[in-house]
Amino acid sequence: MPQHLRAVLWMLGTLISLSLMGLSARELSAVYDTAQILFVRNMVGFMVILLIMLRQGVGIVRTQRVGMHALRNFVHIIGVGSWFYGIALLPLAEVFVLESTLPIWVVLLAIPFLGERFTLARGAAVALGFAGILIILRPGLEIIDPAALIVLVGAFGFASANVATKALTRTEGPLTILFWMFLLQLAASAVFAVPTIFVPPAAMWPWVAAVGLTGIAAHYCTARSLTLADAGLVIPLHYLRVPLIAWLGWLLYDETVDIWLGIGALVIFIGTMITVRAGKK
Repeated sequence: MPQHLRAVLWMLGTLISLSLMGLSARELSAVYDTAQILFVRNMVGFMVILLIMLRQGVGIVRTQRVGMHALRNFVHIIGVGSWFYGIALLPLAEVFVLESTLPIWVVLLAIPFLGERFTLARGAAVALGFAGILIILRPGLEIIDPAALIVLVGAFGFASANVATKALTRTEGPLTILFWMFLLQLAASAVFAVPTIFVPPAAMWPWVAAVGLTGIAAHYCTARSLTLADAGLVIPLHYLRVPLIAWLGWLLYDETVDIWLGIGALVIFIGTMITVRAGKK
């Protein structure tokens, strides 16, 4: 199978995992705040990584790039925390559309930090992406929900983490990246969550497991995808989860999508598809 097709398949695994993680976070927000959700997510993930380490050996822990891991996880925990915060307050489709501006930031960040070229197609994607944001938020015409702005900050955090992941994949394996991610983020989230954490009701335990396991699956699939193709090519595939989560939000929570959200999402999607086609050529 061609390398770029394998990258696409790994990214599809990311999309499914992130959609399930969004549902898990929405359910857990009924009993936990954002810091607590981050803590249980990282706790479950770290336990799984420890089990993998016992089977494959402590070699996955070894790294000479602790500083890059720390930087990656600093921006990533900002992204995840902002995402969980938005999921608790906004319709799922709106969160996913705003967070899908991630490719815009990846295109901009990949140029100075990864040495990728800034082409006319990628410039068009950036311009259309920002146009889509303005259509969705309509500043001056509508009161902008602060939660929406926080989700945009989270998208920038995710993009920064993806660029750092691409840089790390040049020397680190996916399991090494995951080990340091869960270790560092567990320590960071524990500072805020441990003083108030409590055992959730039994009905919530499946969601606790899901929010941790889907996090592992999403990051593993993303790391594998980024080892096979440029960040500017595979990251735009995130848009495929927007219609999926919109359908799940309607089915499970009776959420609707207004016309402006749909138009903005379409504009952003067109921009990134220009980038994908140019990358394919």
